[in-house]
Amino acid sequence: MRRAAVVVCFLLAACRTTRPPNAEPLSPLTSSTPAEAAQQLASRRSAFRGERSLVRVRLPQISTRGQLQVDPNGRMLMTVYAPVVGTTAARLYVDSNQVIFLNDLEETAWRGKPSDLSGNLAAFGNSELPLLLVGLPAAGVSDIAYAAGGIQAVRLPDVVVTYEPPAYPPKIVAIDGSGKHVEIEHLDSYVDAEAIAPPDIPRGYRCCVLP
Repeated sequence: MRRAAVVVCFLLAACRTTRPPNAEPLSPLTSSTPAEAAQQLASRRSAFRGERSLVRVRLPQISTRGQLQVDPNGRMLMTVYAPVVGTTAARLYVDSNQVIFLNDLEETAWRGKPSDLSGNLAAFGNSELPLLLVGLPAAGVSDIAYAAGGIQAVRLPDVVVTYEPPAYPPKIVAIDGSGKHVEIEHLDSYVDAEAIAPPDIPRGYRCCVLP
């Protein structure tokens, strides 16, 4: 029961990170047709230097803030802080080969394949999702619908990702699959070229507790 509560905390706890004073903002597209938007987004994906976003995560009857980081290699790190200032609640690291979930409240750790994720976190096991969450077309994904302002919808084998409105940078990204619905609203996004490394598992953390 407590483990489930921590997973909810991971998704819903407030993030306190703010934009650095010298942060480089993301510029919108200049396209006027879906074809131009697809071309410009493909170019931005090729030149992608990384991004950090302050987001609001919405689940049924719940809405709260969080933080999302994606690096040029498509690795993702989401960090959530506990209500006590300066205390980390949980961290989720995802790349194409592995997932690391650290429950810092209960000092447990889990490492596995992205395909092993389940529940509300299952969608994050898609290797294409990190780039899609920041509004860029992931390599190898062909079922993409574009509008003049950005991506409109993406269909993956197990989830559908939609954008409201279709714009870049994205505003609201909705993820639907296996009866689960998650919305991520981007509140503030900027370029962050820092490479994301797998977090170290602290000594003494109990293994291996599934998220």
